[in-house]
Amino acid sequence: MSEKDAGASRAKRSGPAEPPKFRRPPAEVVRALARRTLGRQGGRVPSQAALRRALLPGLRSRDPLFVLGGVRMRQILLEADGVRVDVRYAERPSRRPLQRCPVCHAALRPIRNRTLEGDRVTLGYRCTRCGYWTHLRRRVPVRYRFVRVGADSAHDPAEE
Repeated sequence: MSEKDAGASRAKRSGPAEPPKFRRPPAEVVRALARRTLGRQGGRVPSQAALRRALLPGLRSRDPLFVLGGVRMRQILLEADGVRVDVRYAERPSRRPLQRCPVCHAALRPIRNRTLEGDRVTLGYRCTRCGYWTHLRRRVPVRYRFVRVGADSAHDPAEE
């Protein structure tokens, strides 16, 4: 690389900072808005994409740069009070062992048993965070349904 090229690349980097193109909304805002949205839609939304589409206008009304991906939304709502994530699975044959949970991306622990001869056999895998489990014939999530649950389903303090 010549000195001329090195100087040009330094000049590009030291220019004025570009304004952000997007922002990630805080998890508390996503949780409160999801509970409110689920309350308005009869307490349940049939898919992750439908809930994301329903949340985006509310997020953008707070800040036009807010964006929210489906995976991040799901991970936030898996741990949210007042929201239950129901997962429908399909079985797929696979030879590769899973490294991470396909629902929440947490670590998986093997489900083991002993044979009559005393050997240990892996029967499947269980998520340490969300309760997902699979046997050797892989269970793959195909649909996420979001349901508003709990005592706070009638009244949400975030709406005040």
